[in-house]
Amino acid sequence: MINKSILKQGLALWLALVAMPLYAQTVRERLFDPVEHSAGSSMAYRYEPQTPTPAPDGYVPFYIAHFGRHGSRYHTTENIYRKFRDLFSAAAQADALTPFGREIKDRIDLIFAQCDGHAGELSQIGKDEHRAIARRMYAAYPEVFASSPKGRPASVFSRSTAVERVIESMRTFDAALKLCNPDLVIDEAPAGAYNRYLNPYTSRYKEYYRDGAWRDLYNAKRSEWIQPERLMESLFSDGEYVEKQIASRRSFMTELFAVASILQDTTPEISLYDVFTEDEIYALWRLQNLNQYLRKGPSALAGELAASIAKPLLRDFIECADRAVAGRGVAADLRFGHGEGLMPLAALMNLDGASTPEADAEKVETVWNDYAITPMAGNIQWIFYRNAKRHVLVKFLLNERETTIPLKSDTAPYYDWKAVRRYYVKIAAE
Repeated sequence: MINKSILKQGLALWLALVAMPLYAQTVRERLFDPVEHSAGSSMAYRYEPQTPTPAPDGYVPFYIAHFGRHGSRYHTTENIYRKFRDLFSAAAQADALTPFGREIKDRIDLIFAQCDGHAGELSQIGKDEHRAIARRMYAAYPEVFASSPKGRPASVFSRSTAVERVIESMRTFDAALKLCNPDLVIDEAPAGAYNRYLNPYTSRYKEYYRDGAWRDLYNAKRSEWIQPERLMESLFSDGEYVEKQIASRRSFMTELFAVASILQDTTPEISLYDVFTEDEIYALWRLQNLNQYLRKGPSALAGELAASIAKPLLRDFIECADRAVAGRGVAADLRFGHGEGLMPLAALMNLDGASTPEADAEKVETVWNDYAITPMAGNIQWIFYRNAKRHVLVKFLLNERETTIPLKSDTAPYYDWKAVRRYYVKIAAE
């Protein structure tokens, strides 16, 4: 006769295994699901629908505070496409390419034809990303954008840095909102007059960025993780030619991966991912993830330095929210900038998954993933709710997904605004 206790234990174990969440993947498994994650901060925006947590009874949204990175763009290095076109062309003329190398040369020629001369420009994909985010914002929170009971149209204030792709992202976003509600009054400030908080760099941070201790750690891991020998042999048939014509094989590999990564933002019909093995893609992503973390994230090496540059931006969020709560603000404050603003802000706000310090370079990827925080068109949104008693709650979205902060709340992911304000005023203090 089967022991009932053993049977129950076995059944409990089976149920636990069946109930195991599908998202319990390793860092590497998540990276390749899909492989485009490996582009990190160059990844095109991937909207992942989430069933929102219902607001507590009686609470209605009335205000949105937002910061958004520009949308998908071409590579910002002026001649990177031309560089690889010329390099592969010269190697072909010297008969130094393998059959696979000649195949890649043909793809490089196509990439050059479509991308050269567009360095840093917002792509059509980037425009589509912002249109879609704006439409979802409007559909999710129509009350925010509704006219007042007396018929006064809702107003929106948008501002951006002076960089053209950011201005274009803002205008595309605003135009999509206007199509949703032609009565909206949208005031745009595209001249970079708000760079003091949209794109702030302190002299101390610039010094760290330029010559900080992070460089030694990064360079050590670059030498350890990036092994270009197999890649070079797969593309070039003449080792002596490579020695003479390519000064740094590691740089060749990392720069070619940068081109491969950003194709999804501009010409997704062309891929170069098959140039690299999975191990190489994983190593290349680890390196760029470490790079972003050390320079712009909550790195233990930098301490609070990188996150601290977002203090003026966080103060602006608080000041604008105060006006909105008092009934003197706009329906939505929209801010458009760069990844260099989004990553520090997410860290400074202590958003879940975006703010963990880690001193061990080998473990950074277990606490911080660039593609999850700052893809192209990445964004942070604060959604404010109020009830009939004028009590205010706020919830936070990172890339349109609810997230949490380390504050106690019986209604999480909705937080008492007064508690949040006290918490962030202290963090944002000079």
